[in-house]
Amino acid sequence: MNRPIGYLLKQITDKMKMSADASFKEKNLTFAQARVLEYVMGKGGNTTQKLIEEYLDVSHPTVVGIVSRMEKNGYLTCYMDKKDKRNKIVEITEQAVLASHELEEGRIAQEKKLLKGLTNEEIEKLYHMLCTIRKNIE
Repeated sequence: MNRPIGYLLKQITDKMKMSADASFKEKNLTFAQARVLEYVMGKGGNTTQKLIEEYLDVSHPTVVGIVSRMEKNGYLTCYMDKKDKRNKIVEITEQAVLASHELEEGRIAQEKKLLKGLTNEEIEKLYHMLCTIRKNIE
């Protein structure tokens, strides 16, 4: 019996998250924290907490908790924006830079594992189909 596509996507996502959490555990990071790290790195090493909220699409208290734990564990430093006191600036540390390189290697390995056995043409088609599915649910 064929399972619904939504169920298969959920299973894939759950297994990827479990695998990622296991590999991040040794660095004292969670999947959500690794996403924050990736986002802040992509922003040149610093951004506002508000932009992280928008990126993760989660509430302010959730981001405060994530950022606070990351700051406590040495991955981020935070300070008030001198130009606008309502903004909290989040900046990566050297420890975060080192960890992000390892996390990127892990992400690439996970992607290879995920796509193993597919041709380049199949990967391209899959990518476009998944983009369409994502657009359909927005």
